[in-house]
Amino acid sequence: MAQAIILSPSLAAESGAQKLIKNSLVYLGDEFCIHKQPAFSGFEAVTRLTGRRPALLSTLLTDPAFERWEALLAACAKKAPGTEVVINDIGLLRFIDKKYRGKFSLTLGRLMTYFFDTKHTRLPGCSRPIMWTGEALPDPGPGAAAEKVREAKKMKDWESKLDVTPMAYLKDFIKRYKVSRVETDSREIFKKYADNTAVKLSFHYPLRLMSMTRICPFMGGIVPACSAPCGSRLLSLKTKELDFAVFSKGNAYFAKNRLISHPRLDRAVELPYVNSPGFKQVMNKYSCPDHP
Repeated sequence: MAQAIILSPSLAAESGAQKLIKNSLVYLGDEFCIHKQPAFSGFEAVTRLTGRRPALLSTLLTDPAFERWEALLAACAKKAPGTEVVINDIGLLRFIDKKYRGKFSLTLGRLMTYFFDTKHTRLPGCSRPIMWTGEALPDPGPGAAAEKVREAKKMKDWESKLDVTPMAYLKDFIKRYKVSRVETDSREIFKKYADNTAVKLSFHYPLRLMSMTRICPFMGGIVPACSAPCGSRLLSLKTKELDFAVFSKGNAYFAKNRLISHPRLDRAVELPYVNSPGFKQVMNKYSCPDHP
């Protein structure tokens, strides 16, 4: 089984990067922060450092970040065709398909696979606040109130169908965009692709994605520009609302997970981190609707 490691451009440029990388394939970029997206200069630097091309890793892209990716892809298509691109933005996938089809090896990142399977962002076995789901609805009877109940039931049925994309559609999607690899950090999603497709499969560890945000805990708020990348730092968060540990790294929240064992697994993707003891999160001065 191959090993890969996710490194932001700034972390890959540090003096100890080679020791951290060892013999792993480098995923250059970041899944969650637009300020840690790769440039071709960083791509060349990692290639010289490791003797092999890194995979390029994207997040959900803003317009300025997308423009930087356009320049990166143009350079790679000319000087390094066949480079692997781990895509977490549907617009980026569409752009590559229209302009560079066949020029890159395409991998669906874990944000994309969660997009197709939203219900699997919920960790199995964890207690959650119980919410009304539309089940066991009372007999509507006549009148306006009955119509509201019927509409609520229709909405519940519609939403439940969006929780998981049908496998037939996913197979067509993989074929349509010539996807060669699918990644996830969910055992359920992994099994779904392993049992129903022949695509290559990767699993992310030791942190499982719970939610993504644009609120940076290191810089505070939504940051238009960042001169202090957070690197590999990890914050431990505590709340009485959840019965499992939650962590913040970059612009995302995670829970711990373990690498699975499966005959279809051919790449393990590690997200390196170090704890940040004593770090005080930056808080916006006004974060309440009562104080606009």
